[in-house]
Amino acid sequence: MKWEREAEPLLDKLSKAEKGYEVSGCFGLNSCPNALSSSEELLKSFEKILEEERITEFLKEKVKGPLKAHHKFRVCLAECPNACSQIHITDFALHGVVRVEINPKACSLCGSCLEVCEEGVIELTEYGPKIDEERCVGCAHCVKICPEGALIEGFKGYKIYIGGKLGRHPRLASFLTFAQPQEVLRVFKKVLTFYKNNNKKGERLGAIIERIGWENTKKLLLSD
Repeated sequence: MKWEREAEPLLDKLSKAEKGYEVSGCFGLNSCPNALSSSEELLKSFEKILEEERITEFLKEKVKGPLKAHHKFRVCLAECPNACSQIHITDFALHGVVRVEINPKACSLCGSCLEVCEEGVIELTEYGPKIDEERCVGCAHCVKICPEGALIEGFKGYKIYIGGKLGRHPRLASFLTFAQPQEVLRVFKKVLTFYKNNNKKGERLGAIIERIGWENTKKLLLSD
């Protein structure tokens, strides 16, 4: 059809990629009341590392032709568990979280934490609040609302996810580990090394993980 022939050059142009990577984030502390961190400098560090690792040149060599949008190594960051930036479909993702600690002696049994917890993971006992850590998403709303300081910030940092992608064979990113901000770049470099060492023809990280196996991948990336 005529419109299909006319659209082909435009679609081809839109599908091409100048860079072999993409780094993005969300609104952050300055614009979002849910944000737990501010990671502008971290995003800049990701871009610098990707340039130093020459990811664009690496992918061009692997692909043996022009880069397409689906070849890009995608890095994404969400400053809170709402994950508005769609971190679960990117190659390397950071998810800002807080792990809540409890001071039961300070609890007045007011129940404010129960009302604010959207996940329903807090139980109020005669000894104070109890949190189901397996189901807690680390949003820290309960910490912010607690009038007595019975719920306090413990670990504050990121969950690292890897291997997400869309396309013909979509895959949600897998949780790799918790990391403080100063540890994130070290893990990122290990992931990039793994990606480059095991990349056969420009495939996404998720496809490499599927080929090698998640347990083997995790063992390689978390070993010292």
